[in-house]
Amino acid sequence: MSKDFESKKLSEKETLIKENEQREKTFNGMTAREWALSSRSVWNDVSSVRKSKHLLHGATFPEKLAERVIKMYSKEGDCVLDPFLGTGTTIISAIKNKRFGYGIELTDKYFELATKEISSVVNLLVQPSYALYHGDCENMIDEINDETIELTLTSPPYADLIHKVIEDRTKRHKHSAFVEENNATTKIYSNSELDLGNMPMDKYKEKVIRIMKKLFQKTKPGGYNIWVVKDFRDVKNKIPYIDLHSTIAECGSKAGFVYHDLIIWDQNEQRSLVLLGYPSVFYVNQNHSYLVVLRRPKK
Repeated sequence: MSKDFESKKLSEKETLIKENEQREKTFNGMTAREWALSSRSVWNDVSSVRKSKHLLHGATFPEKLAERVIKMYSKEGDCVLDPFLGTGTTIISAIKNKRFGYGIELTDKYFELATKEISSVVNLLVQPSYALYHGDCENMIDEINDETIELTLTSPPYADLIHKVIEDRTKRHKHSAFVEENNATTKIYSNSELDLGNMPMDKYKEKVIRIMKKLFQKTKPGGYNIWVVKDFRDVKNKIPYIDLHSTIAECGSKAGFVYHDLIIWDQNEQRSLVLLGYPSVFYVNQNHSYLVVLRRPKK
C-alpha cells in the first residue's frame, strides 16, 4: 500500500470524524458545510411538476421544499406539525426523514386524500410515525402536548382573497396565460365558517393570532414555526398590494414568536409571464412565495 493511498485514507477518516462531531453538536444534525449550503435566502431549485393530488388542492408546496425545511429546522426523531394538512406533503416528508408527523385538516375531502397518501408511504416504509386529526386546527391543536413540537411547517388558506382570485380568473382572465399556461388551480377549500379561506381579513387575523398562540404553547423553546404564503392584489377594491407574509409575521409576533427569518421561493422558471395592467398601469408578475420563519425564544 502506497504512502499516498494511506495518507488519503487517513484524511478521509479524519474528515468523517470531524463531520460526525459537527452533526452531534448541531441542533439539526448538519455539518458546517451542509449548514452553509442551506443558508441561501432565495430558493429556485425546489419546485417540481405538479402531481394529480396537487391539482386537486391548488395551494400545495413541493415535497422537495418540505424536505429542505425539515432538514434545516429539525433533526431525526423530532416532532413536525402541519395544522393545515392539505394533501399531506409535510407529514410525508417528515416520515421519510425519520421525524414524527402531526397533521390537522378541517375539510373531509382533503383529510381523506391526505390519509390515503400518507398511508401509502407508511406501507412502503413500514414506519407508522404520525398522527392525524380531523377538525378545526384551533381546537385540535389541544390534542398535542405542550412544548413537544420542534417545527411547524404549513401553508394556510389566504382569507377571502381566494374567492376574489377565483372570480377574477373566471370572469376577467378565463383564457389568460396565467390560467392556461401556469396551470392555476386555486380552489375554495370548503363552505365552513371555520375555514380561514372564507373569512374577511379582520376575522382572518383574529383567528390566525389565536392559532399562533396555541402553536406557541406546543412549540419547544427554540423551536420553529414556518408558514408558506404568497402576497396578493385586490385591484377591484383599489388595494394594489396585500402584504400577506408581513401579516402572518405580525400575527406570530403577537403570539410570542420572534420574526426570525424570511426565505423567498422563486417560481419564475415554472410560470409564464403575463401582461398585467397594460397599457396604463404597470404591475410585476408575482411568481414567488415566502417562507415566514418564526421562532419561539429559548427560556
